[in-house]
Amino acid sequence: MAFRFRQFSIEDQQSTIRFGTDAMLLGSWASPGNANRILDIGTGCGALALMMAQRSGALIEAIDIDEASVLEARQNFAMSPWPSRLMAVHSPLQFFMTCSEAAYGFIISNPPYFSGSLMSPSVRKNHAKHNDKLTPGQLAFHVSRLLTQDGRFALILPPVAVEKFRLLCASGGLYLSRGASVYSKPGGRPKRMLMEFTREIIGHPEYTDLTICDLLGKFTGEYLALTGCFHNI
Repeated sequence: MAFRFRQFSIEDQQSTIRFGTDAMLLGSWASPGNANRILDIGTGCGALALMMAQRSGALIEAIDIDEASVLEARQNFAMSPWPSRLMAVHSPLQFFMTCSEAAYGFIISNPPYFSGSLMSPSVRKNHAKHNDKLTPGQLAFHVSRLLTQDGRFALILPPVAVEKFRLLCASGGLYLSRGASVYSKPGGRPKRMLMEFTREIIGHPEYTDLTICDLLGKFTGEYLALTGCFHNI
């Protein structure tokens, strides 16, 4: 069944990762601004690339290591209002980096972040969820080489992975400019952290909190306001 947004629809049956809350949060929170070129690392079915196409006039390249995911992303792109601005490429980031001559004003990623945890019987899902094929260090390194001087990089991570990744980015000249702690419900611990990096050293990055549901399990007003240009709730 297609997942219907306000301006486009996606199929995600063939991709390694189904569209979910993490992607909705990241795509809604990310700010591509006036970037002319955007790179989506680990695109899956192409949802984040499509969200960036809705929010910008940029040319967007979306890469993924999984061939079936790329094929599905291409189909979703072709059925969207912006097929001429979207391209899906079957490639690991490490190889793409050696072939690409482009620099990107905005890079976005919902990266694999499990490390040393129990593997799935599915090799495809392991590549999408576990970072053995794309370590945090590799991601930070290649993003720092692909980003323009005034570019921005946005991603979503679990809180336990945040500080290590922040230090890896800093070693490559990328610094946290803003972040948002995401809570499932009031009173709990953060479930995710939304992060944006630039080349400018920010002494006091902007931090906000975002709660997805209230105590009754209904979407909060702040979540609906953030995602309202995409969802049909």
